[in-house]
Amino acid sequence: QCVAGKFAVAGSTTCTSCSANSYAAAGASVCTNCAAGATAPAGSTASGSCTVCPAGSAVQSGTCTQCTANTYAAAGSSICTSCPGGSTSSAGTTSAAGCSVCAAGSSVQTGSCTQCTAGTFALAGSTTCTQCSANTRSNAGASTCTNCAAGSSSPAGSSSCTVCPAGSAVQSGACTQCVAGKFSLAGSTTCTNCAANSFSDAGVSTCTTCNPGSTSAAGSSTCTVCAAGSAVQSGSCTQCTAGKFAVAGSTVCTSCSAGSFAVAGSSTCSQCAVNSYAGSVASVCT
Repeated sequence: QCVAGKFAVAGSTTCTSCSANSYAAAGASVCTNCAAGATAPAGSTASGSCTVCPAGSAVQSGTCTQCTANTYAAAGSSICTSCPGGSTSSAGTTSAAGCSVCAAGSSVQTGSCTQCTAGTFALAGSTTCTQCSANTRSNAGASTCTNCAAGSSSPAGSSSCTVCPAGSAVQSGACTQCVAGKFSLAGSTTCTNCAANSFSDAGVSTCTTCNPGSTSAAGSSTCTVCAAGSAVQSGSCTQCTAGKFAVAGSTVCTSCSAGSFAVAGSSTCSQCAVNSYAGSVASVCT
């Protein structure tokens, strides 16, 4: 009969010692494993030889081994359990209560709670810091991103916002050059149409007044010279009335002198024929 701590199967000529973490009474044909979370040296003789692993450790490679950082184990555990996502612990932690949730503005990075960099944010218990979206910003350690002020913008992941320069405005989330016929001051949210009788090139901060004798509609990129026979009146090119004339680009229609006449829309006055007469501002000679 084999002594305690050893076993032999039927027909064996020798008794074999029980391996580590098992035991056998005298005359055993097989060794009994220790309960999960307990260990024993080779050749153990009874269940009392099995030692329960203390809290903060577990059976690893056949021995009670301290749990690593960010894991925990109660007494008698066969494995160390990872802390919940977004929390950490020191080595040898004994329960989930020993896992500390990362504060807002930080996340688990390389096994420890680490402050988020500028341009990112995190809520409490986060496993990663999240990049701020376009047109928002954050300082280091932020729990949320802040919207850019009106008239400014930023790409995703920014720590600051940029005021849109004069001649541009925020359009579709980015500073965009104003098109010809519009203008803007620095920090504008929209480009504004040039007023009637003014014009602009693309990307300007102000509109230019049309030259005398030319006009434009609101939002124009160029001015149009009033044609001969018309002049600027009340802000638009208006046909001269009968008895008056104007060359191209005129600001007023000029009255025909005595002895000459003009029909409406004339660029010059015509002299009366022999034996006819007309006073000033005449449309016909008599």
